[in-house]
Amino acid sequence: MKKFLILVVIISAANFVSAQQISLNSQYLFNEMLVNPAAVGVKDYIPIQMSFRKQWANFPGAPVTQAISANGKVGKKMGFGGSIFNDVAGPSRRTGMNLNTSYHLQLDSKKNHKLAMGIGMSLTQHLIDVTRLTTYLPDDPAVTAGFDNQMVPDANVGLFYYFKDKGYAGISAYNLVELKRNLYDFENSIGNPLVRTYYFLGGYNFRLSDNFGLKTSTLVQGIETGTVQFDVTALFTFKDYVWLGASYRHEDAVAFLVGGQAGPFKFGYSYDYTLSDIADYSYGSHEVFLELQLFHAKEGTSRTPWLKRNRIYKPKI
Repeated sequence: MKKFLILVVIISAANFVSAQQISLNSQYLFNEMLVNPAAVGVKDYIPIQMSFRKQWANFPGAPVTQAISANGKVGKKMGFGGSIFNDVAGPSRRTGMNLNTSYHLQLDSKKNHKLAMGIGMSLTQHLIDVTRLTTYLPDDPAVTAGFDNQMVPDANVGLFYYFKDKGYAGISAYNLVELKRNLYDFENSIGNPLVRTYYFLGGYNFRLSDNFGLKTSTLVQGIETGTVQFDVTALFTFKDYVWLGASYRHEDAVAFLVGGQAGPFKFGYSYDYTLSDIADYSYGSHEVFLELQLFHAKEGTSRTPWLKRNRIYKPKI
């Protein structure tokens, strides 16, 4: 019974905060692809990022998310990327993958302003570990009847505008297909739609001096169930190698962010101090990421080194 009550609390809190159909992330500004498929290929290198988030530490059965992602430019105008994720909350688990592609339009002759249009697809498996459930009634048919571990497909789209490495803004929509599946195979038909989710993402990087800068960003999330949530983030940077800042998530948490870069490696950590009622039962949330940056492009060169071979072996006329 205790485990069942914990599951109810987790699901209720997750629905109130962010519906948990798409994993929560406090360091989204370091990986825009997580909320917008059009953001693949906007950087002048190939980022390979691994992340781990432990939400509501010390709360039994609280959500834990692991993910790995990568993206890059393919040719001059196309981007391609994807991620693999594993999201666990109590006895429930979501494991899946996203694949995204984008097309980049040059908006001015100086190549300072660009607009990317992206589309993606996802495939998610929903699981329930019945061995972790304790029911009020012995042999409860809602559990013993089993559950349907389905692979659920879906789609997402986005637009992403970016100005050099200074400013960006984008809109995106996830769970477009909104399949209504009986994910847990109960005896009576139950609709479990993946609700459409919309994002607005924007930010600007200010240069305060030769050594110091300020990175600002905001993320607004709207879910068709009527839930709206927003984040605002500000980070102070030193020579683009070290950053320290904070983020506020409306009616949910205040996050403190710190990180740095050494060569091709970037590392970030955030701690979320919970503002909701669940703060009485947890020690906040922890999130870390490690990023490897490959093939930094120089001005006028290709970001994808395998495309250079045609120039290397091109015969002289």
